[in-house]
Amino acid sequence: MDFRRIEIIFLVVFLALDVFLLTSFHNSQQVISNSTTGVSSTLTDMRKRNITFGRLDKKSGTAYYLGAQSSNDLANNESKLRDQEVTYNQTSYKLVSNLDDPISVTSSNRQSKLDKFLKKESNVLFGDEYKYAPQLSSSTEIVYAETGPLGPMYDKTGQLVFSVVNGKVVGYTQTYMKRLDILQEKQPTKSERDVVTNLYSSSEIPNNSKITYTNLAYTKLLEAKGSTIYIPVWFVSIHNKDSKVDTVKKVNAFTGNIIKASTDGDDYSNE
Repeated sequence: MDFRRIEIIFLVVFLALDVFLLTSFHNSQQVISNSTTGVSSTLTDMRKRNITFGRLDKKSGTAYYLGAQSSNDLANNESKLRDQEVTYNQTSYKLVSNLDDPISVTSSNRQSKLDKFLKKESNVLFGDEYKYAPQLSSSTEIVYAETGPLGPMYDKTGQLVFSVVNGKVVGYTQTYMKRLDILQEKQPTKSERDVVTNLYSSSEIPNNSKITYTNLAYTKLLEAKGSTIYIPVWFVSIHNKDSKVDTVKKVNAFTGNIIKASTDGDDYSNE
């Protein structure tokens, strides 16, 4: 695809993004805006309700709107893989691998073993571009997120997911975005402290719980004409001390709006 065509596609996608942002702006009045005194009061109230957390950064950062187009780089390089049975889906751009020799892992060594496994291109394509994502992982799935100079991508379009069965990694699925383009100048993002206190004020953090992780990563906002727009999102992991259940809350880092999962499983809608 020539550069002129790519430029036109991203122009169309960006116009769609502008419409989305205008709508989001009118809905953003729901976002709670705390003064310094209000934030301190909220943090004190959280501690009274036995909600534990570490130091929350109060500094706002900056991030971008990013754009990308799907590619068949995985399919074009799958012949490099060894000791595994590989299939590739041209529609979802997903590579599926079943290992000839499953890898035995424990909860304490699974990351170190897979970090080593990723270093060989004959095991995983572009393995050095993925980093372990504890918030997205579970006892049966070990997730690595595609990570570049602008940060990690906590999205299904750039993930490496290892399947664990009876203490063994039996295979993996992989998606890959070769290039992410900056679509707009830097925009200010909500601080870690603002995001957590707003979640609490919105009744999204239960009493007697612990904030275990907070990470800022890119995830998909919308798709149009074969291109995808990504935005920065705060991923906040919460451990309920009573039920022992872990949940992850997602917050639009630009607007502070809580992201709800849509019916098809993608996280597009803002509260």
